[in-house]
Amino acid sequence: MGGGNHLNNELQEVIHQLSNYVTTEHKVLIIPFATEVSKYEGWNKTIEQTFNLIGNNNVELLEFETDAHDMVSKINKHDVLYFIGGRPDLLMQRLHEKNLIPVIKQFQGLIIGYSAGALVFSNECIISKDEDYPQTMVINGIGLVDFSVEVHYEPSIDEEIIELTNTREIYGIPNGSAIFWNDIKIMCINEIYHFSNLRKEKITL
Repeated sequence: MGGGNHLNNELQEVIHQLSNYVTTEHKVLIIPFATEVSKYEGWNKTIEQTFNLIGNNNVELLEFETDAHDMVSKINKHDVLYFIGGRPDLLMQRLHEKNLIPVIKQFQGLIIGYSAGALVFSNECIISKDEDYPQTMVINGIGLVDFSVEVHYEPSIDEEIIELTNTREIYGIPNGSAIFWNDIKIMCINEIYHFSNLRKEKITL
């Protein structure tokens, strides 16, 4: 998911699509490591309300203080992993610290990324310059997909993105939009923009 408000209609179509993949029995684990511990409770409530909309009440939050071995056990007992927004570099740092990258790559359930959580799924995680990052930078991601994404996409960032596409594929995902990927094909929810070979195109839905 590129971003957007969980609790109004902005993500309505995305949540509707999720209902095709998440059952009422599925166990959902929130991985909140992209943000400060003080924000965990707020995110937990928001994600709980989101999954309640599709009839799922089995949402749990993974605390960073949890022992690394217990973290692995918790992950493997869940059906859905939900990576929240925040700082992608902080998220990758904490995943490495807990040695969770191999566990996530072997996970067989549904993995959802929101904003920064979606950025790190790529081999190359592109962090565009904004108020938090004075310069665009590229860091290693988890490596679940072989393309990169630009979340909260707006056309004002086009020049910055296009310069990076001589060696990589990038999908621009605005707020309220999402990409579903199943190892074979990409399905787009709402507007998505594809950048490749120094060119941009809007994907026809």
